[in-house]
Amino acid sequence: MRTKGWQSIFRFTFVQHIKTKSFIIGTIIMCVLVAAVAVLGNILPAVLAGRDEGGNAAVGEVQFSKIYLYDDGEILDSEDITLLAKNMGDVVQSDAPLSDIEKTLCDTEEPMALVRISKADEAVFSVATRYSKAAGSGAADMLNNAVRQLISRRNLVNLGISPEDYPKTLISVTATRVEAGKDELSLVKSAMNYFVPIVVSLVLFLFIYAYGSLVAQSIANEKTGRVTELLLTSVRPLAIVIGKVLAMGLVSFGQFFLLGAVGGISFAISAPFGFMKTAFSGDSAQSLVQISGVSGETENFSEISELASELKGAFSPVNILLIILIFVLGFLFFSLLAALVGASVSRIEDLQQAMQPYALTGVLGMYLAYCPVIFNVSSIDSGEAATNPVQTLSYYLPISSPFALPSAIMLGSLSPLEIALATAVLAAAVVLMAWIVSRVYEAIILHNGNRLKFGDILKLAKRQ
Repeated sequence: MRTKGWQSIFRFTFVQHIKTKSFIIGTIIMCVLVAAVAVLGNILPAVLAGRDEGGNAAVGEVQFSKIYLYDDGEILDSEDITLLAKNMGDVVQSDAPLSDIEKTLCDTEEPMALVRISKADEAVFSVATRYSKAAGSGAADMLNNAVRQLISRRNLVNLGISPEDYPKTLISVTATRVEAGKDELSLVKSAMNYFVPIVVSLVLFLFIYAYGSLVAQSIANEKTGRVTELLLTSVRPLAIVIGKVLAMGLVSFGQFFLLGAVGGISFAISAPFGFMKTAFSGDSAQSLVQISGVSGETENFSEISELASELKGAFSPVNILLIILIFVLGFLFFSLLAALVGASVSRIEDLQQAMQPYALTGVLGMYLAYCPVIFNVSSIDSGEAATNPVQTLSYYLPISSPFALPSAIMLGSLSPLEIALATAVLAAAVVLMAWIVSRVYEAIILHNGNRLKFGDILKLAKRQ
């Protein structure tokens, strides 16, 4: 049998690769980086939202020991000042020079602030806040927002609107544009339509291309080092490529899922301390409501629930199985192509030049899945999901479908029939590539001399 002995090549390649220091150190470094990205991606937004650059306490936890108020516009009355003092700290209306107050802020180790309200005309006010280092920029931003809310409230009261009717003036108006015949997308769905294809196609490209390159390098090293000649005494040439491709496939899948597990576990562990905690906490929003004199509850869960629902649908068991299948097919396609490249060189120095067409093929496939989404920015704010002729083409071309199909499956951009058809085309391309390999590999692995080009390999396949 032409494939007899592939198991030995498989075991040898797998064990030798995972035992190398470069693989072990590289895997550890990638796990640390993935864990760091997962934790920082979860915690950093909450830190930036709740702490200033100096690392001060979270917004809503700071009470100013003293707030110096200069109301040049004479818009706030005693009731507003009392409300501000109740929620933000002691408010002092001082006639001292502003320079003296600012010097006090510079010298103090307590959270203090100077707020100056100016009036340009009847409808234009400005609020300028200077704060001590102990207060922090986050607390200063909250103080600014509180004062702005009070100015708006006082202006409406002066126009004859009672404080009880003030909540009715706080309306929100959104505008969308959707092409007739298409469904309107939510903000979460639109953002996912834009960012998911970009991230997924880039990540899959890095893994599929990188591990395919390792297959070519392994075959080229053994061929140029005369190891192949020794292997050919006991196994057939086709068994070599099958064993190496399957071994590197197992290595790639193992490392891929290990990194995914590390990222998921890191995110889950850090979730209670990150943006999930901040998102479910209504302290900041509720504080502004209280300062403005508005009663009622804030809605902080709608966007999170919508995102959770979208993610649950994207990572359903069926979708995960389909994505794994496409990842396997894509890896096999590019690995078989890389195996031909590695076997076509007679000197290791020629490998880099021989890999250029392989690299260009992978980059072209990735950009076919990547670029159409980037230039379809309208998908963010409308129902015009990221579908266009180039994007559709990327689902059916074997060089791009491994990078484009997973995100389309996650987002529901294709019907089951379209997914089945695109997957079948990719599988057929893998079978065709395997057929080419089976026809020519035995001849090219024994070739010595000038590097064989892909056209030469195809001609050789026709003659076999």
